[in-house]
Amino acid sequence: MPTLVLRNAESGASCEIERGCGRVYAIEAATAGGLEALLEELLEAPGTQVAHGVGGMVSNINVLENIALPAVYFGRARGEELETRVIAMFGACGVAGDQAEALCRKHPGELEPFEKRLAGFVRCLFLEPELLVYYRFLEGLTGTDMERAIALDAAYRARQPAGTSVYLMLSGVPARQVQCYRQYIM
Repeated sequence: MPTLVLRNAESGASCEIERGCGRVYAIEAATAGGLEALLEELLEAPGTQVAHGVGGMVSNINVLENIALPAVYFGRARGEELETRVIAMFGACGVAGDQAEALCRKHPGELEPFEKRLAGFVRCLFLEPELLVYYRFLEGLTGTDMERAIALDAAYRARQPAGTSVYLMLSGVPARQVQCYRQYIM
């Protein structure tokens, strides 16, 4: 299996991420700059998608359109089947059909913090990443929403059993413990 070696230039620490084994990793860095540099390294690997802590969506289009943009562009979905698939993906994340439809009609500015992460996560699922990076994904959430956010990885696992998940977190920021194969503090 291919292995990625990440190095934090600020601290000099390094770690190894094994791909294609269905593993989950958690990496903490002391500074936002160090974390950003690790993200840049991970993005160099083919098949990588980022579920960003702020959702990472275009503000003037609704959630469905935000999910559709990369899915259609990369040929992962066609217009006529897209909404049905989006609703099904939200369902795999524990969101009922009527709630998913309402969520799809909202614009990013109308979303609660967890909903932003959820929508960005569903967008990532459409692209079938081999490596899914949860970048500062838990920051600013309530304890209950952190649990819900961590549970989303099960939906990724169901779709990509051999996929690799990496949680990139800032040290010292309160967060729930992520069940993982290996945790690195860099």
